[in-house]
Amino acid sequence: MTRQPMASPSVSVVVMNHNYGRYVGEALASAVNQEPGDYRLAEVVAIDDGSTDHSHEVYRRFPSVRIVRKANEGFAATLTRAVYEASGDWLAPLDADDAFTPDKLRTLAPHLADPALLLIQHGEYVVDAEGRPFAEGTHPGGATSTLVLRRDAARDLLPVTNELFFHVLADLGHGIRLPELLTRYRVHAASMTDRHTPGAFSDYMAVICADLANRLGGLCARPPAWADAAQLADLSAVYRRRASTFREDAQHHRERAGRATSQEGSSG
Repeated sequence: MTRQPMASPSVSVVVMNHNYGRYVGEALASAVNQEPGDYRLAEVVAIDDGSTDHSHEVYRRFPSVRIVRKANEGFAATLTRAVYEASGDWLAPLDADDAFTPDKLRTLAPHLADPALLLIQHGEYVVDAEGRPFAEGTHPGGATSTLVLRRDAARDLLPVTNELFFHVLADLGHGIRLPELLTRYRVHAASMTDRHTPGAFSDYMAVICADLANRLGGLCARPPAWADAAQLADLSAVYRRRASTFREDAQHHRERAGRATSQEGSSG
């Protein structure tokens, strides 16, 4: 009997957009124009999170892209929807203000064929609002647009609060981190989590870690194929401790800011 060749792994690129009409065209073009390789681009999807700018005019330039429109619900709901919408074996999420390098999927193709992998992370170029190199210009990655996820494993973790949920696949030994720079990650005022209000970022991380701890704990009753109940319980405890540490850090920052304000007032 003649052995049939194995099908190349399929990839869904899902672009997530809310009022990034200025950038979403570049993101979509980078997804549609990926270099060919030993993979199949199953689809490019754009999840529009209730945009009110000119994003819808930009979409018309990309007739091959499937547009999913929904009411504005925020990042967590949009990332969750992205996983649900993907039909490929793998999902490559892309924030609308970022862009893939042309060779991203071709470079990752050998790893996409590895059945042991559920998560691939890679490095990124860091650029400013105008696309110019920012700071050192590169970063090891870890943000949404530098992750490629096996769709079925990602669905086990839904609903998610943040891309950190998917990092548990690497925590449990099912991931790989590559040094190649395959995304252009854009830093601009509208994209930044609040790091100016004392304690705000630590509060944000505390919520994410607590949500993730609860999600992992909830999976213990019916573990997915990639973990057993004991592993999930142990990892849940790890993220619960991290949540507590972030809450303490947030309080420390607020107290320190309060003391600084008091000193400024007394010196005035």
